[in-house]
Amino acid sequence: MKNAITRSFDDPVLQEMPVVPTDHLAAQIESDTEPIQQAISDALKKRWELQQNALDLSNRELTRKTARNALLPQLDLYGFYSGTGYGGTPTPGFPGTITAPPGFGGTIQNTLNNSSPEYQVGFNLQMPLRNRQAKADQYRTELEYRQSQVYAEQLKKNIVIEVRNARYAVEQGASRVAAAKQARDLAQRTLDIMQKEQKLGAGSNQQTLSSEHDLSVAESALVTAQTAYEKARIQLKQATGSVLEAYGISVTEAKSGVVEADKP
Repeated sequence: MKNAITRSFDDPVLQEMPVVPTDHLAAQIESDTEPIQQAISDALKKRWELQQNALDLSNRELTRKTARNALLPQLDLYGFYSGTGYGGTPTPGFPGTITAPPGFGGTIQNTLNNSSPEYQVGFNLQMPLRNRQAKADQYRTELEYRQSQVYAEQLKKNIVIEVRNARYAVEQGASRVAAAKQARDLAQRTLDIMQKEQKLGAGSNQQTLSSEHDLSVAESALVTAQTAYEKARIQLKQATGSVLEAYGISVTEAKSGVVEADKP
């Protein structure tokens, strides 16, 4: 257990620290009164496989839409506008007439007063003709999406069957524990009778030893039945996706590293 939860045994305090189990075999069989349909509904809400599959379906839906859009015509509209302003001192000896302002401020003003505008408007239309690669991508994404849908339905069916089998295993385990307890009690009473008969001289030592052996076998069978029952209960929690909730384990606390106070 220490090897599973630690990286090394260099700390001597850790080496000597005892491992105290927090779960024990139930002294009495706990009857499960939750309806089977409620257990199935909880499993369909909490199982991480279904949540993962839902994310996968969402991603494949986006991929399918992207591949479908690649087969559609594409129209791009664009526009351009700019203002130009000139200014400065003319070159000496220039025979013409200069109307541009000599200073920087006048140049900025001509740029912004729409005196020398430049604008452009246009569109770009792309028509996909016999785009075989895009069609192949679309067929592939459609097939992957349908396969993911089929897998989701199959996963739901498997979870329903798993929950039902786990529930039946719990009920069978409870019956086996009850039968093992009755066998143990019968073996105990038989041993008590054999011991009393031996004290009174009516029984033999061999009969008493045989009864003790039968009692040991019955107690071992009871422990085995209780262990199988506890395993079945854990498998039922695992099938319904409530293992962490049943043992008070929070994923949020594990991410933050801060354990909240116990709630009443």
